[in-house]
Amino acid sequence: MEYVFSFVDLWPYILIALLFILCYYYKIQESSKIIYFTLLLFSCLRYDVGWDYDMYVWEIGKGYDLLIEGRFEPLSKVIFIIASELNFYPIAFIFFAWLTLRLVSLSIDKYSVNPTISWLVFYSFPLFFFASLSTIRQSLATALILYSYQFAVERKIVKFLLIIMVAFLFHTSAISGLIILPLLYLNVSKKGNYILFISSFFLSIIIKKIILSSFINELSVISRLQEFYIDADTASPTKLQYLYYIIAVVNLIYYDKLVALNSLNKQIISITTFGIFFFNVFSFEPISASRISAFFLLFWIYLIPYYSKIFSIRYGKIIQHIIFTLLLSLSFYYLSMYVSSYQNNIQEKVSFLPYKFWFFNL
Repeated sequence: MEYVFSFVDLWPYILIALLFILCYYYKIQESSKIIYFTLLLFSCLRYDVGWDYDMYVWEIGKGYDLLIEGRFEPLSKVIFIIASELNFYPIAFIFFAWLTLRLVSLSIDKYSVNPTISWLVFYSFPLFFFASLSTIRQSLATALILYSYQFAVERKIVKFLLIIMVAFLFHTSAISGLIILPLLYLNVSKKGNYILFISSFFLSIIIKKIILSSFINELSVISRLQEFYIDADTASPTKLQYLYYIIAVVNLIYYDKLVALNSLNKQIISITTFGIFFFNVFSFEPISASRISAFFLLFWIYLIPYYSKIFSIRYGKIIQHIIFTLLLSLSFYYLSMYVSSYQNNIQEKVSFLPYKFWFFNL
């Protein structure tokens, strides 16, 4: 059925935006919990919201055939088979939404200096919350990697590796999370981050030639990558890449001040700069570049709240208001991109509109 956009369809996103506004301007003490439960409710009750929703419903319908096929990782299979055996597919989406958001919530509560802004970063950037409505397995893996950071910092390597392993069993790409360890222990300098960022703009062509050479294309791993990502018929947030670059540049320009505010910011800047590095180097294939880089860029939820503290109290408040407004606007801009792509026959569906409840569609 062809979808015709109506402003009324934006009602859940408008309500979420109003919630953020209330939590931000009235400085509600329990804002983190309120936002967490709101996003959880939104995610758990949704029906056909998210690009891959229909695909997962169809896969869950296979039941034990999932065990025979090699389509999903072990822990993801377990969740889908449970949903199939219960004949209640929403339980799978509820589980992935709950665990993903719960891990993000625990991480924000532990490290964020402004939970409301951190949640808004998570909500507004398409790589994070909106992605969790589509790539549910990989988004859970991303949240697990974020959660594992505390154990890497505390030098609890066994716990760190165990969480990465769990993430790997939900989505194999989570093995990338191991890169966090050398990024922390190498103690990358400000100069090193500049080199990492600048060099990424020149390496993309070289890497593309290597990966897409006729010899490497015969390897099963690369063939699978090309099948599921390079040839995927989905939209990518490449129009937002310039915003990512701006954030990376801000982190480097104000590197010393950010580190002075919190020594952990030195590590977090290195992690997020590597995320930009990966995004750029593999920008010839924006879908996989975006998904893998999200493992590292998610740490922006810790970093961006510090931006307002770089300046004096007077200007800091102005900067914080600007950041809040831009982030909230970004979420609606992303939705408008999907609507525009659909109207121009670039995509088959809007993916996030209209919002429907699963209990009306069982």
